[in-house]
Amino acid sequence: MLTKTQMTDPDFQKLLQVALTDLTIRRTLVENTIAEVNQEMRSLEKDDRLDKLDLQIQAIAADYDHYSQYVDPNFKLDIDQEYSE
Repeated sequence: MLTKTQMTDPDFQKLLQVALTDLTIRRTLVENTIAEVNQEMRSLEKDDRLDKLDLQIQAIAADYDHYSQYVDPNFKLDIDQEYSE
């Protein structure tokens, strides 16, 4: 296993970008679930489910904010282009 000290700065920045992209996707999925719950469920069951989903969004947002502090604004990486054909 390699340690962070063995990782190059570009590799670390790429890892951060991948992680932030993953968190963005996760948040979108939870937000989509919230929209579905709002349309389908009723009453207290709905409120409980929405509270749990809101907690997930808060945790995702906290991680995103934390890891985005390490992003070098001068490092340019287009994740979409990186994995395109």
